[in-house]
Amino acid sequence: MWSRQIAIPGFGEEGQKKLKESRVAMLGLGGVGGPAALYLAAAGVGSLVLVDGDCVQLSNLNRQILFDSSDLGKSKADVAAKRLQQLNPDQEVEVVDRQIEERDLEAILAGCRFVLDCFDRNADRLAVNRVCMLLGIGAAHGFAQDLSGEVFTAIPGDGSCLACALDESFPETEVTAVMGVTTGMVAVSMASAAILSLTGIGDPMAGYRLIYDLAFPGMTRVLVGKNPRCAACGR
Repeated sequence: MWSRQIAIPGFGEEGQKKLKESRVAMLGLGGVGGPAALYLAAAGVGSLVLVDGDCVQLSNLNRQILFDSSDLGKSKADVAAKRLQQLNPDQEVEVVDRQIEERDLEAILAGCRFVLDCFDRNADRLAVNRVCMLLGIGAAHGFAQDLSGEVFTAIPGDGSCLACALDESFPETEVTAVMGVTTGMVAVSMASAAILSLTGIGDPMAGYRLIYDLAFPGMTRVLVGKNPRCAACGR
C-alpha cells in the first residue's frame, strides 16, 4: 500500500515504521480535520484519536469531504472512524464523540506524538496549545476563512508557540464564511506538518505562520518571534 512513499529517497522503510508507530490526535473532523485525517490514514499513521462531538449537517458537505449525504444526522466521529478504517484496516482508531473542555485534553492527548488542532475558535486553539506545551507534544493549528487559510505549527523547544502569535482578543464571527477548497488547502498543509515532524524528514516550519490565499495564489511565510514572557511556552 505504501510502496510509492517508501520509494522516496530518505524516507524508506524507516520512515514508514515511524508513521506506523505514531499516535496522532485529530481535534475536530470538519472541513480541515476530515481531509487531514484521510491523508494521515492513507500515509499509514498507526493510531488516530478522533475528537468531535457534532453530527453531520447538510451545510457541512461543501467542505467536509469525509462525509456524504447518507451520513446526515450521524456522529462525525463514528462515521470518520468507519471510513478511515476502511481506508487503512490496520489502523487503530479511538473515538471521542463529545464536546470537550480544556480539563479533558491532558488525558485525551496522553501518549500522542502529534496533534492536529482543527477547532473553530481561538479560545479552544489556545487551550490546545497550552496543554501541548505542558505535555511536550508538537501541534499544527489550522485556520480557514473566506478564500484564505493559515497553518501554525508549534513544537516545544523549537521557537514560538501559538500563544506567541495569537491575540486572544481577536474578534471572531459566529458563522465562518469559507470556500471548501480553502479548508482542503489548510488540511493538506497540516497533514504534511504532522508527517514531517513524525518522520524527521523535511522541515515542518515550526514557529512560522504559513498563510495561503486562493485569490492570490502562493504562500506567505512569516516567522513569529518567541515571547520570553509567554504563559504557555516562556517558562
